[in-house]
Amino acid sequence: MQDKFNYIFALLFLISISAFSRVSAQESDSLYHLNLDVGIGLSVHLTDIDFEGQQSSQFMGTFRLMWEPEHLLRLGIETGFIHLYYLETKIFDTLFGSTDVILNMSSVPIMAIFAMEVTENFEIIGGVGGFIIISEVTSFDNYVLSKSWSNAYELGISYLHPLNDKLKIGGELKSYYISRLENYDVALQLSIKYSLFSY
Repeated sequence: MQDKFNYIFALLFLISISAFSRVSAQESDSLYHLNLDVGIGLSVHLTDIDFEGQQSSQFMGTFRLMWEPEHLLRLGIETGFIHLYYLETKIFDTLFGSTDVILNMSSVPIMAIFAMEVTENFEIIGGVGGFIIISEVTSFDNYVLSKSWSNAYELGISYLHPLNDKLKIGGELKSYYISRLENYDVALQLSIKYSLFSY
């Protein structure tokens, strides 16, 4: 599954490079921009786990700090909060007896982001980095919290419509691959981009 994801990532990257070779530098009075991108929306965690009471569609929010020079390649960092899934099941049988189980898994992405505008207002986004995975389990009246690290990859596409010189609004569709879980997380976000300053 990871090989397939890497193949798609490489393909989109080559398409972006091809677009870069055909499109001239962006028309702008300023050569460099520092932008803040904020997104809120819904994510769907694609997993083989299938239990009654499982909720795989959850709220998520991310923000990115992006440096955008005059050419098309943009660099930045992304973090936020992504709720992966929630599971609550009654009378779960184990070797130690029966118990009610509550499992909550969420994550904090820490990603290096590469973005490129392939046509006006449309961007292709790629990212490499990792997730801090936060697991919370309640069973036999005990609560356990654990954190772990996973390598992760990101692919996405966004459309942002300019409202004025500093503010853009639009949407973003993206997917994360979380290698430790060997699962994908697909997200649809409302996105707002604000120009902090230009020079």
